[in-house]
Amino acid sequence: MAGRVKIKGKTSLDPGIMISDPGNISVDGKPLPKVKKRYILFHKPAGYVTTRSDELGRPTVYEFLKDIDDWIFPVGRLDLDSEGLLIFTNDTKLGNILTEPGYKIERTYEVLIDGPISHDEILKMLEGVDIGRGEKARPRSVKMIDKKDGQIWVRVSLEEGKNREIRRLFERFDRQVKRLVRIKFGPFSLGSIKPGKWTELKDIPPEILKLL
Repeated sequence: MAGRVKIKGKTSLDPGIMISDPGNISVDGKPLPKVKKRYILFHKPAGYVTTRSDELGRPTVYEFLKDIDDWIFPVGRLDLDSEGLLIFTNDTKLGNILTEPGYKIERTYEVLIDGPISHDEILKMLEGVDIGRGEKARPRSVKMIDKKDGQIWVRVSLEEGKNREIRRLFERFDRQVKRLVRIKFGPFSLGSIKPGKWTELKDIPPEILKLL
């Protein structure tokens, strides 16, 4: 970097240094221009992976975000078959807050399963269930919300983000998950956003803003 870059007024020669606040950086004595922080709520359809590219050639969610020129990343992920709310941002601090277990940010899902779930089974879920790989799922809430024509919808809220956690949880009770839709992530809601569409937030909810 030939001494052209300074961080908090001190010259840095390390090209791999991690910076949390770009406002502390100057190049040739001039501060870097401020980057506008962006917060995108996206409705992920099933059949897309949550990566920028895929070694297996599967379609990715970034195919829907081509009109966004700024670098943005997904906060957490939804697996290939899952649907619903994904948050994209260039604000790494927000991403850390939403995904760091210590902040206990709740995620809410609506889950279509292939059979009814009993009150006793719900109580067992709330007590905590071994889901394999040395991991345990303990939802904050589980509620059956619709039962019609053999279609059973259950609303589940979690504070964790373990890989395929909800699918593995219901497998322990011999229920197959037929659809999995995330409807909330902390104070952010999917609302009426259609699959494959996105909207940009102008303001961050105050309960998250105070943590930034």
